[in-house]
Amino acid sequence: MSYPWLSPLLAAVVTLVLAVLVGHKGPGNRLSRVFCFLAGTVVCWNLNFFVLYSISDHDLAFSLSRVFRSGVMFMFPAILHLCVALVNRDLRGWRSGLATDYALAALLAIANAADLLISEIRRVPWGYASVGTPLYNAFVALAVVNCSVAVGVLVHAYRTSADPQTRQQLKFWLAGALVALPLGQTNLLPAYGLPIYPLGHLGNAAWVGIVAYAIVRHRLMDIDLVVTKGMAYAVVSFVLIAPAFALTLWLQRLSFGRIHPDFSFALLAMLVTVGALFPTLRFRAESRIQRSIFREKHEYRAALVAFTRSIVRILDSGRLVRELATMLGDSLQVDRIAVVLLDEARRRFTSRHTIGIPPSVAEFPIEHDFIRSLTRRQEALLREELEAVAIPAERQAVGHICRSNGWEVCIPLTAGNKLIGFLGLGRKRNLDTFFAEDLELLGTLAAEASVALENARLYEELRKSQDIIRRADRLSALGTLAAGIAHEIRNPLVSIQTFFQLAPDRLHDEEFVTSFLGMTSNEVKRISDLITELLTFARSPTRALGPLNINEAVERVVPLLEPEARKHSLRLIRELSPAPPLVLADADQIKQVLINLILNAIQATQPGGVVSVISRVVDREGVLTGQLEVSDTGAGIPKEQLEHIFDPFFTTKDKGTGLGLSIVHQIAIEHGGSISVESEAGRGTTFVVSLPAARIDETAADQSADSSTAVSRYSRPRRVAAS
Repeated sequence: MSYPWLSPLLAAVVTLVLAVLVGHKGPGNRLSRVFCFLAGTVVCWNLNFFVLYSISDHDLAFSLSRVFRSGVMFMFPAILHLCVALVNRDLRGWRSGLATDYALAALLAIANAADLLISEIRRVPWGYASVGTPLYNAFVALAVVNCSVAVGVLVHAYRTSADPQTRQQLKFWLAGALVALPLGQTNLLPAYGLPIYPLGHLGNAAWVGIVAYAIVRHRLMDIDLVVTKGMAYAVVSFVLIAPAFALTLWLQRLSFGRIHPDFSFALLAMLVTVGALFPTLRFRAESRIQRSIFREKHEYRAALVAFTRSIVRILDSGRLVRELATMLGDSLQVDRIAVVLLDEARRRFTSRHTIGIPPSVAEFPIEHDFIRSLTRRQEALLREELEAVAIPAERQAVGHICRSNGWEVCIPLTAGNKLIGFLGLGRKRNLDTFFAEDLELLGTLAAEASVALENARLYEELRKSQDIIRRADRLSALGTLAAGIAHEIRNPLVSIQTFFQLAPDRLHDEEFVTSFLGMTSNEVKRISDLITELLTFARSPTRALGPLNINEAVERVVPLLEPEARKHSLRLIRELSPAPPLVLADADQIKQVLINLILNAIQATQPGGVVSVISRVVDREGVLTGQLEVSDTGAGIPKEQLEHIFDPFFTTKDKGTGLGLSIVHQIAIEHGGSISVESEAGRGTTFVVSLPAARIDETAADQSADSSTAVSRYSRPRRVAAS
């Protein structure tokens, strides 16, 4: 080879680029700093050999070699330092050893400057080679010891480390060491007079590259995958490039009578480079050409891919079906779309949403031949393909359905191996056919849509279950309230009965009639109000968000619970904000929240205690929030239980479902608010429910809005104490 200096020069350039890259990615990281220092010493190593191989002047080559060798003295301590920095971030137990190591390297650098390490350089076929003195053995010993200890550190760390990311980094470092160490030793041999061309430049460049990759990349490939890909690339390259290279050698000999080594080596390097870059460049060029020349197709396929990624977040089946049909219609520009889904109760597939011309056949029994054919092939199929895969007995029915409904493509929607629906697409308006790429995208979209439909079904079932649980919780609270109110009603009834017993004898007593009649009227009104509130709470509510005065909610709930408080010999007091905001809430659900919290407080408080219900307004950076606070003077909640009190079925009572506080928490979150709890043993417990304030200028317009519309029309403040 006529240019032996090329490999050390390329190795130096590659190492320098990697040092800049790692330094840029982690400038304040100890590992990155040590790597950059090591890379600098490796650059000196490579430049040393570049000088020896490229400069013909003996004295100049020797002088420049001396300069670069001074940096080389620190390379092997830096290798050990880097390995230790990876596995021991704070360098505990290694500081004195590393300091000694660097001190020895500094002494060798001084000896090198005085030509006590390398006494001369001699001519070899590829340039100059160093001639070592007896002290050169100390440098070799330093190299062997540092490399051995470094490998030992890596192996021990790999065996003992429990961090998956560090273990993967260590795999790469050890794999690089297996390549670099044998090749690196060849650079030490010419100093002993062995005429071997040094290959350490390739080894250290490979190791530095692998280490840099392991430092910079957080998502590392599996080392098995790296080996597999490398071997596959080597085999394929040999199979494809070797014949081409052999052909060029034969053509050189045929045309010029001899083979030129430099030209052949450059050609081989070019073939390898082209083989490595071709797949990536082809993919990028294909993508660019498609975006520039066939922009419309690229855009609608990109839209389908984006929608496929987002569809699983839609939990309302009606909205999901509408958006799915609309997206397909807008992107594919087809003349008709039908979304047909399974109706489990009727055991039929029915059309749920259509765009364009509605299908002439819109319902299919589960046993229909068309449904059987779709179940058999769970992939997007053209009409002709669907007819071809159908068994002869089904083929006529399949063809009739597709033609009568104008469907060019049918896309099954499956959950597991069960068909839960399908999409029927008509022809494109521009009369383009459906290409293989279209069908592949539609198949992926159908898979995600199937998952989304199943999620929507499960979500609906969950909501129904939650409604049942909430109704059960209301009935449980209703029983407690009814028992207390029954006792509360008995007292006024005694007064009324007494009035009617005395009335015949004292009918002419004006003072008696006036006073008792007024008292009786008030007691009847009180009984009526209590029963009205009780019946209102017992009614199964429909969720309707709207402006709610939190003071009014407290005023309507507390009278229902005062009998229960008196039954437990407690005081139930309320402190209401003089100017409460209107909060965006469902009145019945907020009443359920208050009843649950107050009942819990009453049951947790000893006779003679106090339960307080407080309303307040909180202004956080100009955003108003309404707060309802329920506190008691009970025994408090142990710290180890506080983080579990909102978990479903968690309870500290002998009797109880453990669902009350879970329901309260869920209602608060669904309202865009939050609930927090503070408790201290022996001092009591305080629950604070925060709800977003409604915008006053829009309250009238939202009185009749549904819950989803109401949410969008009111501003939501930041949550203040999420639990």
